[in-house]
Amino acid sequence: MKARLGCSAVIAIVLALVAAVGYTGYAGTTVYRQLDSGRQELVAAQAGIGAAAQSGDPAQLRAAAAQLRQAERDFSDAAGRSRDDPALRVAGVMPVAGHNLDGVTHLAAIGADMSRAGQAAAAVGIAAASLKQQYAGRNLTPEDLQTLLQQAQGLARDYSASIQAIGAQLRAAHAERAQVTTTDLIAPLKNAYDEVDSALSDADTALLHYQDVKQLLSDFLGVRLPP
Repeated sequence: MKARLGCSAVIAIVLALVAAVGYTGYAGTTVYRQLDSGRQELVAAQAGIGAAAQSGDPAQLRAAAAQLRQAERDFSDAAGRSRDDPALRVAGVMPVAGHNLDGVTHLAAIGADMSRAGQAAAAVGIAAASLKQQYAGRNLTPEDLQTLLQQAQGLARDYSASIQAIGAQLRAAHAERAQVTTTDLIAPLKNAYDEVDSALSDADTALLHYQDVKQLLSDFLGVRLPP
């Protein structure tokens, strides 16, 4: 996945709003820093989760989970500040600035939703990777495969909430995206949304892979589990 909020894009958004309405620079700078920090953590975590989908490395997944927790905090803080900060709200009363500020708020919310989806996927992956370690390096017998299938089914039950959360958070991200019409956004923000559209499409494939514990274990171990 390539969920990039784009440093230059966010800087341009903040500067454009500052130039348009002259609100307190500190508030805008803080939103930018939070967005950019969240972007960096999310991109790094997504790379780790993508690599771990084949390697089944639990350390890689745990590192990604920690990065995603930080990304969620950063995006949530950015969304809250862009929505509630008095200085930014003053800026938002002007139609053009308000429309673009709402776009920034939704952008931050999308990042938070994607971070939560990634955390849920990482939790499932860590559990599956731990199970994989029990069988790594063995020549699996039909009996082993049957036992592994039963364990995979057990994991699916135990982590059903995480499995459901993956889809729920991705739907939430898409719902946030649907609230934004990009036609009248300033160019850098519109470009950021073009990147988000691509990232969400990638996430629908990459993260939803973690909903199928049986297939995930098959990929980790390089074997086909019984039907």
